[in-house]
Amino acid sequence: MKDSISIILPNYNGRNLLLENLPSIVNSLENAKSDFEIIVVDDCSTDDSVNMLKKEFPIVKIIINEVNQGFSATCNRGIHAAKNDLLCLINTDVTVDINYFKNAFQYFDNDNLFAIKGDIINYDTTFDNVIDVQKTSQLYIKRGFLKSNQKIEHIAQELSGAIGGQLVYLGCVFICDRVKMLQLNGFDEIFSPYYWEDFDLGLRALRHGYDVVYAPECFAYHKTSSTLSKYVSKTKKKLVSTRNKFLFSWKHLQGLQQWSAHIFFTIIGLFTRWILLDWKYYFGFFSALYRKIQN
Repeated sequence: MKDSISIILPNYNGRNLLLENLPSIVNSLENAKSDFEIIVVDDCSTDDSVNMLKKEFPIVKIIINEVNQGFSATCNRGIHAAKNDLLCLINTDVTVDINYFKNAFQYFDNDNLFAIKGDIINYDTTFDNVIDVQKTSQLYIKRGFLKSNQKIEHIAQELSGAIGGQLVYLGCVFICDRVKMLQLNGFDEIFSPYYWEDFDLGLRALRHGYDVVYAPECFAYHKTSSTLSKYVSKTKKKLVSTRNKFLFSWKHLQGLQQWSAHIFFTIIGLFTRWILLDWKYYFGFFSALYRKIQN
């Protein structure tokens, strides 16, 4: 069983979140009696994150980006620096249960396993104020685009293919095999600075033939609107999300039927969205096209 693990935390101005959540990670690791290292990759924070870590958590290895690179690139730096059998990618706004790692390690008797992901309990202010619980998602096609939804009973059309429509969403916190992660080349930085890179990773792993498993006994608490929303406007988030929605679909659509639907609805959108003054759609399309050409 693989039970040595490298914890990777991408950080941007997360001083207070690190103070709040790092102890739960350390306690859970010690409870699992595992060999571990903790790596914080700081993405040009302007708060006191780095100095605080040096003072309060001397066991933490700190990597500092020279320029702000966004989520995917920041995580990839940690992935390449890690030394242990397993990786845990975890956001600074996540608190893990005391048995999170102990319960997770048992799954890695499976040599074909890429990653496990448990319940992510989204909350506001306190753990008792639960907004929702992220479990698995359903990948489906609507109006020519790949989308995901946790409310699988409401999905009208599933994505056909090897995954059967079911997708384990690798977001907020998950544990994976380090060697397999390197074989998959980590997160795809075409999605930088954020959005859709986690769905892309899980789908690539499944289509590579690896197992991605939902582990409900591994649960963690995620404080919503505590990181990105503080520093990024709603407009910018919408622009990035729209661009990456195009990039994700272009990367993973399969077969003539899926591509025909996508091309049809994209052309309709390009000819009609101006009526709604939806400039974000045009920005998303052309910025995605530019980024795809550049890559």
